[in-house]
Amino acid sequence: MYFKIGGIVGAIAILLSNGSAFTGGVGAAIAENAQRYITVGHDKLGNSVALDTETIKGTTYKLYGMYGDGIFETTFDASCKESRLFRNRIAIYGSKGQLLQEDREKGEIPFVANSSPGKGMQIVCQKIRADGW
Repeated sequence: MYFKIGGIVGAIAILLSNGSAFTGGVGAAIAENAQRYITVGHDKLGNSVALDTETIKGTTYKLYGMYGDGIFETTFDASCKESRLFRNRIAIYGSKGQLLQEDREKGEIPFVANSSPGKGMQIVCQKIRADGW
């Protein structure tokens, strides 16, 4: 499998080309790529939900987690000064990296500090403050 590293394809490549991504779950892939992925929570089944630090662009960030035998990717935009959070896109990928489903409906979601999106937002906003934005 050949993947261009960067953005969505790179994240999918790392999670899917790594044999442990599905034998050990996203948590195993996160552990092996600890500098890139930060665990920000867990789903109802106990699987890790991770922030992909390499795809952060300004206040836009992506979270990844297990979905059946594939993964989901959710893209968010944060309004750090107002503590507001916006969902931009949800995509579900199969075990071979193929896009199975996509929802591009955008909208504001409640900011909940201890949720996976909320924890991701806090990390992104801290980074922005540290970078002098």
